[in-house]
This record gives sequence, C-alpha cells and structure tokens, in this order.
Amino acid sequence: MSMNQRELALDILYKTIKEESYSNLLMRSQLEKIPQIQRAFVTNLVNGVLRNFEFISYQFEDDLSSSTSFRTKLILCLALYERFFFHEKDYVVNHEYVELGKNKYEKSFINAILRKKKQLKEADKDHIRYSLPEWIYNLLKSQYEEEDLKKIMSVYHEIPKVYYRINKNRCTFDDLKDLNIEKIDEDLFICKDNLLSSKEYKKGYFYIQDVNSASLYRHLDLNEDCNLLDVCSAPGSKLFNCLDIVKPENAYGNDLHENRVNLMEKMAEKLGYHGVHFLNYDGRELKDHLDLRFDRILLDAPCSGLGVIGRKPDLKFHVKPQSLDELQKLQYELLESIDPLLKQDGVLLYSTCTLNKKENGRLISRFISQHDDYVLLEEDTIINEMGDCFYYAKMKKVNQ
Repeated sequence: MSMNQRELALDILYKTIKEESYSNLLMRSQLEKIPQIQRAFVTNLVNGVLRNFEFISYQFEDDLSSSTSFRTKLILCLALYERFFFHEKDYVVNHEYVELGKNKYEKSFINAILRKKKQLKEADKDHIRYSLPEWIYNLLKSQYEEEDLKKIMSVYHEIPKVYYRINKNRCTFDDLKDLNIEKIDEDLFICKDNLLSSKEYKKGYFYIQDVNSASLYRHLDLNEDCNLLDVCSAPGSKLFNCLDIVKPENAYGNDLHENRVNLMEKMAEKLGYHGVHFLNYDGRELKDHLDLRFDRILLDAPCSGLGVIGRKPDLKFHVKPQSLDELQKLQYELLESIDPLLKQDGVLLYSTCTLNKKENGRLISRFISQHDDYVLLEEDTIINEMGDCFYYAKMKKVNQ
C-alpha cells in the first residue's frame, strides 16, 4: 500500500476527531485523490480506528507526554490498528508510519513506541474495552439490562452490511437476476458487490436503506388513500417506503435543510415517484403553512444517534452530554407542534435512531400524559445484529 493512503487516512481522522468534521463527507471528497482500487483500504482504516479509538489509545497512553501532539497520537493509533487488526507485518507498519513523522524527533519517538509494542494489553475499564467515551457507556449501562447492553456493544463493533431496498415502482426481483444478490425478504437484499455504479441502480431499481429502518413504515397502517406527512424526511428512504402503498400525490415530505429537500426531489424523480409534495420548513412551523389534516404522520425526530454508532462511528466524537437536553426540548416541541395536523383517529409514529431513553420512551410517556386524546398502541426498541438500533412509538388520536 502506498504512503498516500496512510497520509490520507491520517488527515481524515484528524479532521474528524479534532475538528469535528463528518468522516463520511470527508471520505466522499478526499477519496477522489487516490485510485478506486485503493479506496477500500483507506475507508476500512479510518472506520476501524474510529470504531476502536479508545481501546487503541489506551495501549500507549502511559508513553505519551503533555507535549505529544494529537497528530502523533493518531499516527500511533493507525499503526497499531494496522498491525493488530489488519495483521500487517511489523516492519511494514514501522517503516510506513515512522515516515509520517514531521521531523527527526517525532520519527524517532514513533519508532520507539512501535518497536516496544509487541502485543495488546487488556483494558482495565469497560468503556475502554468497548471503545466508547465513558459518559456514553455509563448512560447506556444505566438504562439497559446487561443482556441488551452486550447486544448494543456487539452492534457497535460489527462492520455493518449494506442493504438495498427494491423499488417496486420500477422493477421486480426478476429484473435483478443479472446481479449477484441475496434476497432478505420481499423488500430487501444484500450483495457482495458494490452496486452503486450498476446500471440497475442508475435506473432507480433500488436504493440503500438499513434493514431495521426499512421496517418502520409497516407500523403506520397505510393504505393507498391515506394522506401522509413525513415531518423530518431527509434523506427520504422512509418516505419512499411508504410510497409503495400511498399515492405520491397524497404524500408530503418536509425537511429543514433546503439542500436535503433538493436531493430528495431528485431521488424521487429517479425512483419514479411523481407528485410528492416536498416542503422546506422547520417542522415546528408546519402547522402555520399547511391547511390540511393528515391520516398518518411520521416523525423521525432529530436525535443523538446512539443507535447508529456501528455504522457512523464518528458520531461518538460529535455528540456531547449537554446536547441531549437540547435535543429532548426540540423533540417535544416537534411533537406538540404537529399535533394539530393529525386527524381524529389518525396515527402518529414517532421514531429515533438513538438508544437514550430520555429521547424515547420517557419523552413519549410525558407526551401521552399531557395529551389524553392520544393512546399508545405500540412501542419498541429494536436491538439486533442485523442493522441499526432504533426506537418507535405508534400513537392514535382518539375522540375524547
């Protein structure tokens, strides 16, 4: 592997952790600098270090001083990850990563540390063993029984599969027979090949969606004549799931960010869903812009994202304890503000991709207790090895 790849991985990691950029956006732009064949190595290296950062950092924490730069620390993390997780030869790792040092002193320091590290030591604390910031681990430990906590930790460290959802508006599984796919259910499939450059993907025959996320629409009790509002719709996959049943002209997809609304519109066009009403408002203000009432409302609320750390390991560096209270305030305001938009006997489905119960069950309990015209029909937290963890609550607005 060329030096270029490791330098690129180092740059992406530095910007992700130190400057709080998002690794997926960085990789999307930065990987264009290297040949296609080399990109998987960089992607795996970056995500692997992010996923195991706390555990790997623990391996040499006693060897660092207050003057050791964060860049040097990242070089050591990359080197140890490549040696002990990729099982690269010691002499290759030592040579390549010593060369990333900026000066003679730094190169000598990196070389000394790497030569000394012959094996990984056991972590003395659980949050280090599971490679999580201590506050995130303690939060989850306080809210989940040991069995579920172990499942969550396992999901965090599994390299997630890429699931594709067939677009029944465009094709059937027979139209995908030339692709090496493995069918999961009537909607989903996986493939060992990357299908994003395939002619079938370009024709809108399928799109990427997490397996657990793709099941959410089934709890909305949809029929083709329902009118549906998706409050925080981007990137649009949950809305597109519903359009297998709901007529596009009866569907409204809203998002706060104009660029994301534009991307949804383009994807809807590609998938052949014509007539969807796309809106660009703060979800809390929708009631001031819409005169109609809805049979079904989906609120996939902004959240701390603790359920998708397995797929987006950089999230654990971005979410902060103090932001949780702000998110709960926003989530509750969204629930309150869309209440007037739901018809009598209508269904409101609230969901998040977080595991923090304060953003989930406890928030919904508070909402139900303050709105006696709502009943809770279903509630569950999905934790399994197949995909992302998420929570949903299905509520019905009833006559008082």
